Amino acid sequence: MEERKAIIGQFIAKGMKSEKASAIAGMSKSSYYYKPKGGKPGKRPSRKTVSLSGTLVPDKDVVEEIKEILLPEFIDYGIRRVAIELKRKAYVINHKKVARLMRENKLLNPVNRSANLLRTFVKFKQVFPGQPFEILEIDIKYIYIQGDKKNAYLITLLDTFNRQALTWQLAYTMKSIQVIELFNDLILDYLQPNEVLNRPLQLTIRSDNGSQFIATQLREYLQENQINQEFIKPRTPEQNGHIESFHNTVERLVCRRIEFETLAQAKEIFERFYDTYNNRRIMKSLIYMSPVKFIELWNDEKLVVVYDRKTRKQTFLFREQQVA
Repeated sequence: MEERKAIIGQFIAKGMKSEKASAIAGMSKSSYYYKPKGGKPGKRPSRKTVSLSGTLVPDKDVVEEIKEILLPEFIDYGIRRVAIELKRKAYVINHKKVARLMRENKLLNPVNRSANLLRTFVKFKQVFPGQPFEILEIDIKYIYIQGDKKNAYLITLLDTFNRQALTWQLAYTMKSIQVIELFNDLILDYLQPNEVLNRPLQLTIRSDNGSQFIATQLREYLQENQINQEFIKPRTPEQNGHIESFHNTVERLVCRRIEFETLAQAKEIFERFYDTYNNRRIMKSLIYMSPVKFIELWNDEKLVVVYDRKTRKQTFLFREQQVA
């Protein structure tokens, strides 16, 4: 194109009209005189967003809505979850515009680059439960208490079906008797009300080989209550993937943001965290619902689970979607 413009310029310099010179060079007159403005090509982004009522809302108001979505404690949504929440607030908006608004207003989460992303891992055995209270995972995470300069033990029982953190405890010691107390809470608060122990399918608890979990006292307790126990292979935390992912969330949203002065303060903060995690924090794997909301719809028979034939990976759908 630049060569053609140079030829046209030479003809014009010799007295030829620009229309004729452009025609000889095979270029339109407008193309010859066009000068790029330096901006990005294409249509300029809109500065308003349509609501379901048909009104146009200034983008600055949408940005304020995004800030409100991200404001609650322990919420770290990315682009797609923010887009889902905006649609629930009656905005007609796609994730591309949400990405632009969040990027322009510095609301995006920082990108964490992990060296593990460059590796190829072997496939470890995964769990694919078909209903609640089928496979639970349990594990312990160290929580550093700065004021006392020592670690506390955070233990959590997680339902792998709907990712709900059912019971938890934070203490400076974690013996097998304390784990049994955790299972007592599980039985009284969840298993008995849902008659889980009376069904044909046995509940399975999956854990690593920690001393608290292999203790004879705990294993006998679980057998007496008809709860199956299985252990992951040594040095394979990926086989306990759901609870490991949960601990990553704890680390990111709690431990990296808050310095605990006392155990009592840490317990109070974790009370708020577990409440937010179970009742308000939406997840992509749960069709962008919280664990508690998801299980309510499941119990109302409004959801179904389907599995990929090869990978056995589960996907949840609304029942009317499957019928359609």
